[in-house]
Amino acid sequence: MKNKLFEDFQPTNKDEWIAQAIKDLRGKSFDEMLISQSLEGIQIAPFYTQEDLLDQPSLEGFHHRVNPQPQIPGISPRVWSNVTRVETKSEKDGNAIILNALQNGSDALVLVLNGDENLSVLLKDVQPAYIQIFLEPTSEPTQVFANFNSWLQQENHDLEQVFGGILWDGFVKRLIDDLGREELIRISRELLDLSHDLPNFKTISIDFSHYHNSGANAVQELAFGFSALIDLIEDFSVDPKVVFDNLILRTAVGADYFMEIAKVRMIRVLTQRMASLYHVSQKAEDVFIFSETSFWTKSRVDVQTNMLRNTTEAMSAILGGCNALEVLRHDCVNNEATEFSLRMARNISNILKEESYLDQILDPFAGSYFLEKLTISIFQKVKDKMVSIQSSGGWWNLVDQNIIQEEVKKTRIERQKMILDGKQTKVGVNKYLDSSSKAAPIETSKEEESNSQLKRSRESFLVENQTPSAS
Repeated sequence: MKNKLFEDFQPTNKDEWIAQAIKDLRGKSFDEMLISQSLEGIQIAPFYTQEDLLDQPSLEGFHHRVNPQPQIPGISPRVWSNVTRVETKSEKDGNAIILNALQNGSDALVLVLNGDENLSVLLKDVQPAYIQIFLEPTSEPTQVFANFNSWLQQENHDLEQVFGGILWDGFVKRLIDDLGREELIRISRELLDLSHDLPNFKTISIDFSHYHNSGANAVQELAFGFSALIDLIEDFSVDPKVVFDNLILRTAVGADYFMEIAKVRMIRVLTQRMASLYHVSQKAEDVFIFSETSFWTKSRVDVQTNMLRNTTEAMSAILGGCNALEVLRHDCVNNEATEFSLRMARNISNILKEESYLDQILDPFAGSYFLEKLTISIFQKVKDKMVSIQSSGGWWNLVDQNIIQEEVKKTRIERQKMILDGKQTKVGVNKYLDSSSKAAPIETSKEEESNSQLKRSRESFLVENQTPSAS
């Protein structure tokens, strides 16, 4: 029997909805009262309809394509790995952290290494075939990778069953330690050569998260990151397909819930579109996005509230389509890792999967009028900004003139002053303060940032480091 339930309701177009809203507003301006503007300069309407997408590029080809279809029967359609960061001076202590994490919900590791570690101790009883391993070098990346390769061979692991990659972006290294252009290309080529026998281990990383954690907005973050990727491809002198096949896109996900969902989605769209410009055929679901919750949003005075921030940020990353998710410790700003903070970080991803069932629907926002419109709006702004960057000589040229650094720092101070002046609410920092919380000590050990550098900071930094007034 045909369901005729909706035939009794007449369709309503957007103009009629707006007219009703103006009537309810009693003649007040619809635009002034209900339309807001994001930090990126994107206008956000109170509602969207199908009419908003009629003249927009279609994103239908990216719907339900956030990860490859699982090959194992019974596996949930939405798959992301739960990443635990391991940073310790003792290999034995690190091994205990690793085994505890893997036995309690984690299925991926970030190993912070300098290349001198005894991996036989650190990774004792670890089976790479069943997890993902990401290496984050603190020194020469090739030394770290060579040490990892040696361990794989000594332990007779199947090299075709090693999954993960290296989280090292030479462009970000330039912004922090002034790495030279030729040195960046040399290291990148050596990493690629060392991965020859590891077909599922990616060695080229573009780190959007550094721009985010330095204070950049979403458009700046994507435009600067993708412009760096263009310079890498142009300098690399290898088949662009090799670059895209070995690419990890690393991003940090902040507090603007829907904007961050759209940002992660746009990384997949832009990567696939860029690959096609280089005549590389890449499936959208094969783009690998490593997301982490934001360091920029974390506060030192209301540390427990950071758990809530981590939760909404993790949701944005998952719903946006990340393939690996690292939830930062809620006390990452203040303290060394503890069993409690590691467990809380690990369990956020577990709860979102096992209790919130976010793994049961592949792409819940596919076709959402609001998210589609927002994603397209970000795409247009990022595209325009990238065109401007390329017409100005590319990423390296702008960085050599300190233009990128100055632009991000300007945005950073504007955002921090919004918190300081109370123009933007941050719970526990400038509103709803916990009277039992101790004031955060002033960060006297923070390294100076030169004009040519761009280092990470935090949104609440100015509030937390105000000079106490004289009593």
